[in-house]
Amino acid sequence: MILMIGIAMVVSVSLSEIIPAGDLHETGLDLKGWGVSLAITTGIGTALFIVGHVKGKRSGRSLAMRRREAMALVGAGWFACSCAAALPYFFCEPHVPLDYAFFEGVSGLTTTGSTIFVDLESLPKSILMWRSLTQWVGAMGILAMFVVVLSGMTSSSKTLIGAESSLSNTDLASLQQTMRRIWLLYLGFTIICGLGLWGMGLTPFQAVNHGLTAVATGGFGTENTSLAGEPFGTASKIWIMVFMILGAISFPFYLTMMKRKWKDLREKFEEVYWFLGIVGIASLVLLIQHFSGGFDGARPVDIVFNVISIGTSTGYVSSDFDEWSRLAVGVLVLLMVVGGCSGSTVGGLKVSRIIMWVRFLKSGLHRTFRPKMVEPIKVNGRKVQDGSFEQLFLVISMFGFFAIMGTFVLQLLEPAQSLKGSLSAVISCLGNMGPALADMGGAEGFAQAGATTKVFFAILMILGRLEYVAFVVLFSRQLWKRY
Repeated sequence: MILMIGIAMVVSVSLSEIIPAGDLHETGLDLKGWGVSLAITTGIGTALFIVGHVKGKRSGRSLAMRRREAMALVGAGWFACSCAAALPYFFCEPHVPLDYAFFEGVSGLTTTGSTIFVDLESLPKSILMWRSLTQWVGAMGILAMFVVVLSGMTSSSKTLIGAESSLSNTDLASLQQTMRRIWLLYLGFTIICGLGLWGMGLTPFQAVNHGLTAVATGGFGTENTSLAGEPFGTASKIWIMVFMILGAISFPFYLTMMKRKWKDLREKFEEVYWFLGIVGIASLVLLIQHFSGGFDGARPVDIVFNVISIGTSTGYVSSDFDEWSRLAVGVLVLLMVVGGCSGSTVGGLKVSRIIMWVRFLKSGLHRTFRPKMVEPIKVNGRKVQDGSFEQLFLVISMFGFFAIMGTFVLQLLEPAQSLKGSLSAVISCLGNMGPALADMGGAEGFAQAGATTKVFFAILMILGRLEYVAFVVLFSRQLWKRY
């Protein structure tokens, strides 16, 4: 896994040197910094690979792993890869401390999109490309890519994917074949998005960076104003909206569409239609309030853009929504919590869990009046098993617990921050969203936090990306003893 981060470093430097940026971002390449980063990453990765290979040969054990081991590997893998992703920031930028580098590395790989860089336009091309590429790779999961190149480890591969959040709900027959197809589709969306943006007036460098982060629903960009200023016009914003939505929809949905299984599209992917409905209704509510004089300072296209950006957990900003009405801000916070579809690149609780939760509440109300009634609950065309409700309760409870406790800890670490700003920052990190509100919003929101706070934010991002369980199991001695 760490070796793949090293490969990504080589790709990042190569792309940044090959792709022209016009008059923008033409600062020099720090070969020494990149060389040190690559040497550390590949050195540690190679050493771990050799140790694991030798130990496996000596023990002669089966390569199959239990669930606790898979979860521990996922949690440790994301943490290790995040540390590796932080190295270029630390070694290539002399004024970037270690806590800044770790925060940015985690934010990239988890596709959160929060940043500590206030002046993006002064950064070298290679660093900007690295930010975008970490989001593109992290969106589908380092471990998902690891499964693609595995051979002869089918059962272990399935266990690993089950512990990694973004693809855990896929039920297609061959996991490795499915992953290869998804990566090809993902690459195709990225290329089309980048070419379209280039045709709309962006430089090739800007187009490639935003193509990478739009499909990844990550939100990193190349300009200080995100998408609020030049060269982003109405056409380019609409184009990016399309690809943010494409990235937030379950990728198995596209594979089913390509196979022309129309009945399965109707019955097995209802969360896609729920997601589109949620984003559509949220946009309509805010547009109605805007045209009725509820709030000013934003064009209709920017209102819809910000709704889609938050609803897909991308985090691009085309206007300052912190100045909008309380209703508008409340709608955006709800979108932060909900997220997008399972099997996509987004964060949040996921729409499928919201559907299950709503139907579970409905069933509970019915049983209040008819206690003996047996009412099966279906989500995405499949009957929900009893164990799924425990999982649903676990994830929602852990989200609520970490949101409340995280806000409490943040108030202790940063007593000058408002409660609104602290809560929004914690939810943003747990949901891998990016933007926050009040004094934690804006270009300097996360940059102004202390070193301990930045590390705390980074841990919240990893927690949210792994949906809590795979990361928490690393520190639970009782779980290791019992299971």
